[in-house]
Parts: sequence; C-alpha cells; structure tokens
Amino acid sequence: MSEKKIEKTDSEEKTFTIEENFSQIEEMMEQMEQQDISLEEAFALYQQGMERLKDCHRLLDTVEKKMQVISGGETEDFA
Repeated sequence: MSEKKIEKTDSEEKTFTIEENFSQIEEMMEQMEQQDISLEEAFALYQQGMERLKDCHRLLDTVEKKMQVISGGETEDFA
C-alpha cells in the first residue's frame, strides 16, 4: 500500500480546523476500505478517526458558546 497513512503521535500538538479534521477522516475511511488492510491497522485508523470526531465536536461546541455570548446568552436555532 503506497498511500500516505495518517498517524497521530504523542508529540503532535497541532490543532486542526473542522475542515481539516473532516478531510483527515475521509482519508482514514478510504484507507480502511482497502482490501489489504490488517485488523490492527483498521482499528488504529478507527481510533484516530474517533479522536478527530471528538475534536470536531469540541470545536463546534466552542463556536456555539461564542455565538451565545454574541447573542446575549440567548439560544437561537440556525436555519
């Protein structure tokens, strides 16, 4: 398999944007669909993907809180 693997190291401290996270998740999903991937590799990619999703939820929560501050604490549905 010559594709670039996405791996998160302990020293990685970069914060990704929501768009970057989704792009990385898409790449992970493509790697997981490969026929020659081992169970261990697939599980590692799954774990990394779940961490990216947690980051997305955290980022979205931060934006939602900022919007509440801007709107004076009122919650509004976005249409």
